[in-house]
Amino acid sequence: MIIDTHAHLSDEKFDADRDTVIERAFNAGVERIIEISCEPRYWDKALELSKRDNIFVAFGIHPNDVKKVSGKDYQKLETLIQEKRCIAVGEIGLDYHYGSFSKTITLQKESFARQLGFAIKYNKPVTIHSRDANDDMITFLESYKSIPKGVIHCFSGTPQQAKQVVSLGFFLGIDGPVTYKKSDNLKQTVLEVDINKLLIETDCPYLAPQKYRGQRNEPSYIIETLKEIAAIKNISFEEAAKITTQNTIKLFNL
Repeated sequence: MIIDTHAHLSDEKFDADRDTVIERAFNAGVERIIEISCEPRYWDKALELSKRDNIFVAFGIHPNDVKKVSGKDYQKLETLIQEKRCIAVGEIGLDYHYGSFSKTITLQKESFARQLGFAIKYNKPVTIHSRDANDDMITFLESYKSIPKGVIHCFSGTPQQAKQVVSLGFFLGIDGPVTYKKSDNLKQTVLEVDINKLLIETDCPYLAPQKYRGQRNEPSYIIETLKEIAAIKNISFEEAAKITTQNTIKLFNL
């Protein structure tokens, strides 16, 4: 069994052929998908999507949206997190990529802390977004006496940063960029980190693997990421699939 632990199937890019994309994933051996719904405008669609067999959901507020949300949004989020099909809080975290990020750092951290609080209150793991903010994110998490278990989504830091977050109890989400020709740093991270701490993701419709680069990503393409991890670890595709699936089941209590 293969599980895509991070998809955005509610995105408009799938409106024309969502059912076909899901069927193609299952035919490729992707037996479960975790839909990540981190924008309020997608929450209801994602909840409906999660009513399908083998699709689960995580709800959160993305750090890039912290200026757009209201108190009512956080109230609705807390309600959604309690839904039976919601297995995680996310994606949440810090994003320092854009030039205007300095104006939202305080809001980002307040939102991050508030949502970590929801995860702790309802005993749900977290899916953490950290873009160009790894050192700050690690320091932020280290300040907690008790933090929820979770995954650093689409990990893009250094091998040393990877070891730091793993030491905090987190898994690393590995996506399509591991297949890119110039992703030496990420390949080294995968080599050095115990495979028992790795999950596989697509982040579709974004970050398609090298074979499909420039196209819309989708869950069936996760096979390419898994092949690359198996090659780096010098193990069979089947073994890599088995271990990463076991990791996912352990983290999300599937």
